[in-house]
Amino acid sequence: MTLLGVRSSVSLARELVRYALTNWGCGRSLIDDSVVVMSEIVTNAVEAAHGRTLRIRIALQEGAPILECWDQSSELPRACAAGLDALSGRGLAIIAAYAKDTGIRPSANGVGKIVWALMPIGDDAPVQ
Repeated sequence: MTLLGVRSSVSLARELVRYALTNWGCGRSLIDDSVVVMSEIVTNAVEAAHGRTLRIRIALQEGAPILECWDQSSELPRACAAGLDALSGRGLAIIAAYAKDTGIRPSANGVGKIVWALMPIGDDAPVQ
């Protein structure tokens, strides 16, 4: 789904993840964790997009949710040491804490990048 790179798109992305994973029969814990991860991914993309469009994709890869977000910026998200009072800077650490695997890849058309997270499956796996 294509979204505008603005703050309000973060809540829309969360709801899209919740909708997709609920319809696939995922458990509450996996849905909640995936919502947190997509929220962080899209928040970073909104910062990089500067109002331009971004795209999200929610799919199943071997039964596990994979969450992706493309933005037009070639600037890579960077982990930083956030102070105790900092309002930002923890997104990549949060994503890594919840996801089984994460990464960044260039887009197929050479414009921008895709940040992705593969969620772990267990008792909350989608019904096959």
